[in-house]
Amino acid sequence: MAIAGDIKDMLAIKIKARHDSYSDQFTRILLMKLMILGAFFIGMNWYNDKVNCIIPGPNSFSDDFTKPACWINGLYVYEEVQHHEGDLGYYGIPRVLDDDGKNEDGEYCSTVMKQTMQVVKGCKPMKKTFFLQYQYMVFLVAILALLYYSPYIIFKRVNTDLISLRDNIKEYSAETIYKTYFDRNINPRNRMRMRVLLTLVVKILYIVVNVVAFIFLNEVLNGKYRNYGSEWVKWSKLGNAISFDYTGGRESPKPANQLLPSFAICEVFEEAADIKHTVMNSHKFVCELSNFILYQYIFLMIWFFQIAGILVSIIGLLAQVVDHVLTVFCFCRHGSSAKKMYKKVTLRECEYLEFIRKKNLALYGELIGLVQPKNVKARAPPPPVQNKQNEMYPMLDAHETAASAPYQ
Repeated sequence: MAIAGDIKDMLAIKIKARHDSYSDQFTRILLMKLMILGAFFIGMNWYNDKVNCIIPGPNSFSDDFTKPACWINGLYVYEEVQHHEGDLGYYGIPRVLDDDGKNEDGEYCSTVMKQTMQVVKGCKPMKKTFFLQYQYMVFLVAILALLYYSPYIIFKRVNTDLISLRDNIKEYSAETIYKTYFDRNINPRNRMRMRVLLTLVVKILYIVVNVVAFIFLNEVLNGKYRNYGSEWVKWSKLGNAISFDYTGGRESPKPANQLLPSFAICEVFEEAADIKHTVMNSHKFVCELSNFILYQYIFLMIWFFQIAGILVSIIGLLAQVVDHVLTVFCFCRHGSSAKKMYKKVTLRECEYLEFIRKKNLALYGELIGLVQPKNVKARAPPPPVQNKQNEMYPMLDAHETAASAPYQ
C-alpha cells in the first residue's frame, strides 16, 4: 500500500494555472514524471532481480561466482542469429555455443578448433553485441528526468517580470502596473526585446532536450531504439500464433529482444592454483535476463511519449512565433493610430497587455489609456450636411452631430 501511494504521488498532476504554456508543461511535467516513474520501477527491479545462468550438473564451477561474474562482465548475443528455422532456440544464440561464425554457405561454424586452437579457414566470425544496461539504467533514466526539467529553470529566470505580473495582478492598480512594467527606465526596450528572444530560445531548448534524450537512449541501446515503437506496432499485427512463437515459426525476432534480449551468452574464465593442482578453464553459459522484460515495456512507453514530446515542442515554438506575427499584423492593419501605438510598445509589453486583458478587462481598459501615445487622437466626426431640413430643424441637426461624435 505504501508503494502504491508513492506511485500515485508521482503520477499526480494538479490542474492549476502555471506560468509556462501547455506545450512546455508536456515536457517538464509529464515526461519528467514518466522518467521518475520509470527509474522507480527499474530501481526496484534492479535491487531484486539477478542474472541466472544454466550450469550443467557435472560442472564443478560455482553458481555463486557465475552470476556476479556475468553481471559484472556483461552478456552478449550474435545479431546474425535472427531465428532458428523449425527449431527451438533463443535470439542471438546459436544452437551450438562454440559456433561463433558463418561460412560461405551461411551455415554456423566455429572459428577455432577447440582441441588444437587452430583457426578454421572459411569461417567468418560473427559480431558480438554486449549488454550491460542493467548496471546503470536506473541512474540514466533519473538523469533524463532532470534533463527534461532543465529548460524550465531558464524559463523562470528569463520571465521573472511576467511571473511577478501574474502573481500580483490583483493587487496592482493601472498606474502601478504602468510605472512598474511600462517605464523605460525600469524596463529598457532592449531588455524587453531580449526577453522575447530568450523566451523563443527556451522553446527551442525544449525541442533540443527531447531530441537529445531520444538520440542518447538510441546510442545507449545499441542503435535499436530509433524504430523500436514502430517495429513493435508492426510485430503486434502478426497475430498471437506468430508473434509469440518461440519454436522457430517466425523468421524475424521480437523487437523487444532485439532491443534488450531476455537470453544471452556469458563467458567466464576459471583459474586457480595450489601446491598440487593448477586449474585453468574457460566456461560459456546461456543466461537469462528477466529484468530486461520490464525494461522492454518501460522503454516502449517512453518511446511513444518522447515522439509526442518532440512534436508538441515543435508546435509550441511555432505557436509562439505565430502569436508574435499576429500581434504585429493586427497592429499594422488597423490604420495609422495603431501603427503609432505599435511603435511605442514592444512585443513584451503586448504580452503584458494580452495577459491583463484575459484576467481583468476593466484594468486593461485603464492601462490602454495610459499606454496610448499622447499624439494619437480620435478620428474627428464628418461636418454636418446643410440642407433644408436642417435649416427648418436646427436642434435636430445639432443632436445628430453630437450623436455622431466618438465617445471621449
